[in-house]
Amino acid sequence: MTDSLSNQTKSVWHQQSPSRLYSKLPRSVLPLSAEFKPMTQIISHSHPWSQLSYSCVGVMHIETDTGIFVIPPEQALWLPPGMAHQHFCKNKVSYRSLYIAPELSEILGNQVRPLTVDPLLKSLILEISNWPEDYVETEEKQRFILVLLDRLAMAKSNELFMPTIQDKRLLPIIETLNQEPSNKFTVEQWALKVGASSRTLNRLFNQNYGMGFSRWKQKLRILKSLELLNSNSQLADIAFELGYESTSAFITAFKKHLGCSPKKYLVK
Repeated sequence: MTDSLSNQTKSVWHQQSPSRLYSKLPRSVLPLSAEFKPMTQIISHSHPWSQLSYSCVGVMHIETDTGIFVIPPEQALWLPPGMAHQHFCKNKVSYRSLYIAPELSEILGNQVRPLTVDPLLKSLILEISNWPEDYVETEEKQRFILVLLDRLAMAKSNELFMPTIQDKRLLPIIETLNQEPSNKFTVEQWALKVGASSRTLNRLFNQNYGMGFSRWKQKLRILKSLELLNSNSQLADIAFELGYESTSAFITAFKKHLGCSPKKYLVK
């Protein structure tokens, strides 16, 4: 996951501009809701306020200069002011987003943060995203917003992220496995193919991703499994598509990375 997702599939993306553009936010917190059809791309843009991006149905991929974030319904992405980003929805997505004025969001810092959405935070996001654009900023609504900001500050970060890299020795490996996650080439076989030693490749993976080739490949498979799970694919089919030897091997790997089985993850 290094080059843009628009280059990682042979399918055609339906490109859209952001649905709402403002010179200034009309409210301190502005809710947005949308239904995106499969293969929708919201083209790269930025704005002077922060944004919380969340999907209550479907998996989004959100791309920034730092890399690609995978956002299933159990996660959300915090985008600070001025951060260029674009959204990719390979399957149907029910999108819920909040624009938040910079003065309210300083507590959340100036770095992109993927966040775990617990039931309370989910309820707050869904409640506020149902408010009309011209809602009255009553004391009650201000209390909702303050609780939301507190819960966002408390939310745990997660590792559903692949940073952008440009190393020419790694790019063929990464691009191939993005297209064919079931590819079974070992790091030694890749070394012969790209003209670098296996030791060098593992060093480069550790340098760029904080893990060796084998761990990186497992993480890539888990990220791809989230999208398949949310499209209601059967576990056996997911295991086969991702190159696992069996369904139980996939479940074991999933538990190792996310701390629960695929079925429990879907009902969180």
